[in-house]
Amino acid sequence: MSRQVQDEEAGFGDVQEDSVERENVPCSAYFAYLLGIAAPVLVIVGLLQVLQEEGGIPLLAAGGVLYLAYLIESLCLSKTSKYLTNVMSEAEFAQYMEQVQKAAPRIDFTIQNWHWEERVSRDKDGNEQRSRVRVDTHRATRRYGINSHLDETLSPQQTMAMFHLLNDGSNDVSDEELQKKAGDSQNRLILLCHMPLVLHPVSSGDEMHYHQEKDVFYRANTTDVHQDKHEHRGLTCEYHERVMVILSGGTDSSYEKPMWMNCCVFFICTLFFMSVPFRMYFFSKCQKSDWLVFKHFSHRTIDFKEETPVKSRQHGTSAASRAFKAVRREAASIVGAADSAGLRGIAQNATLDVRGSELQLAEEVPSYWKNRDLNVTFDDKVKLPAEQIPKFQKLLDVTFKDKATRDRKTGEMPKRLKVEHVIRMEDSAMWSRFLSKRAQLAAFKHTPLADLPGSGRAKTARPMSDTEAALLPDCLGELTTELNETYLFHGSGPAGALGIGENGFDMSRVGSNVGTMFGGGAYMAEASSKSDEYAQEDGSGVFAGKLALLLCRTLLGNMFYITESNIPIIEEALATGKYHAVLGDRESVVGTYREFVVFDEAQLYPEYVIIYKRCF
Repeated sequence: MSRQVQDEEAGFGDVQEDSVERENVPCSAYFAYLLGIAAPVLVIVGLLQVLQEEGGIPLLAAGGVLYLAYLIESLCLSKTSKYLTNVMSEAEFAQYMEQVQKAAPRIDFTIQNWHWEERVSRDKDGNEQRSRVRVDTHRATRRYGINSHLDETLSPQQTMAMFHLLNDGSNDVSDEELQKKAGDSQNRLILLCHMPLVLHPVSSGDEMHYHQEKDVFYRANTTDVHQDKHEHRGLTCEYHERVMVILSGGTDSSYEKPMWMNCCVFFICTLFFMSVPFRMYFFSKCQKSDWLVFKHFSHRTIDFKEETPVKSRQHGTSAASRAFKAVRREAASIVGAADSAGLRGIAQNATLDVRGSELQLAEEVPSYWKNRDLNVTFDDKVKLPAEQIPKFQKLLDVTFKDKATRDRKTGEMPKRLKVEHVIRMEDSAMWSRFLSKRAQLAAFKHTPLADLPGSGRAKTARPMSDTEAALLPDCLGELTTELNETYLFHGSGPAGALGIGENGFDMSRVGSNVGTMFGGGAYMAEASSKSDEYAQEDGSGVFAGKLALLLCRTLLGNMFYITESNIPIIEEALATGKYHAVLGDRESVVGTYREFVVFDEAQLYPEYVIIYKRCF
């Protein structure tokens, strides 16, 4: 009988499994065996020559090298040694499979930059010697952020059902019979189990995000002429790709390993040139099976009861898929990666998930406002006292980045932005509009900004440490982070900033001074130095010679993540209705800044006008 396993990994296809085949002794083993047989011949001839004082040392050395090559191939490189190193009983195999099922997948990207250099040296006679050597330079590694995974590796019971189905040689076993066969007692079967790890993205959107993040990482870390790029896939548990399983079937949990089936016997046989006969007998007593460690992964937080992976075994018709569906296992659950690298984000084709229960929101003004009653119309400009200025100065300092882009028209990069006045805008009409929009967004689930690719939480976010938070404005602690509500900067002149604070953003005019790299909306930044690039001095008036930053409460909701200007793709994404903002991440690609583009003025509340001057 033969068994064919086709893992159409390029197309993420299903696995077709029929029966079992025997492992074969490879040609390299026969070649190494011939070298091993030649080794004692050379050693004997060499010894005879040594005794007759006719040399013989080269023959002895050659024999030793051949014998060593034979030992390395047999004991270190052969499949037999790998199988014998991991021998499991049926009970041990069931325990191992349970470990594998619970383990989370891990994907690491690595890039090594290098170039060739010509080296000049001189030998002992003073002659110049030229050589070409490889020089490694920048190396970087990054773990892809897996926030959810679903395991569809066959459970121990499903594994038994599958093995028995294969041994019976029937593909017409009903689901009831298949489930019964999981408990039927069978003769002992020695299985050489090859367990390749197969990881599938949950959806086409997840696959797109995965390739996009890999490309972004490699581009950002390409710093030399040549690159070696590697991708390593693994699990968070001890994982063996090749194991030997002794299946007894039924309820008999006892197992006795055949006395010859261990590493010591193989080692002794190898020493006495019996490696190939041992392997031939070993393989004749075993059956080979490719058994897939089958997992689906996503950077999103997914409820797998509501979303089924596109390449799930639930959709398959192969024997493995039938065994998976016939024998029940525990319900799938969301599993978080314990050590992800922070590259999580929203896929371009992600769905906008409705919340199971609506988020409870307080319909009131911030606790620190002077005006407290929304039933009374108010529109005030509250100048903050001098003791509050250091907190806003600290916020500008911690979000300042000594990095200029082409948007900076003033030439020289300032060393600091010095706050002189802060005015809080308390407007009942604009705040009511903002609350209404917040209530609309609360009906949906949103991927947290910290889970998107890039640098994580907003730089304006409240610090985790209470000591550090006390140095920053109190308003940072009163945000609905579940909706990705955050404070962001917008650069302007003092007169323009006060006008926006009075009337809100005019979406027909925003972006006119900064272009439309990520679409025609209000451009917001988490870095004070980025918004400063767009700020302008007032030529006259109370704040002549001064500049202004608006510090706005911003509802980002679900963000469409992109790293370069591509208006058609952005417009197509926004047209789906799944996104509330665009995150243009140039920071992860060229080390500059992240910008957030909002298209609905109701998502913005311009709460503070910060009047400042540049210090050079």
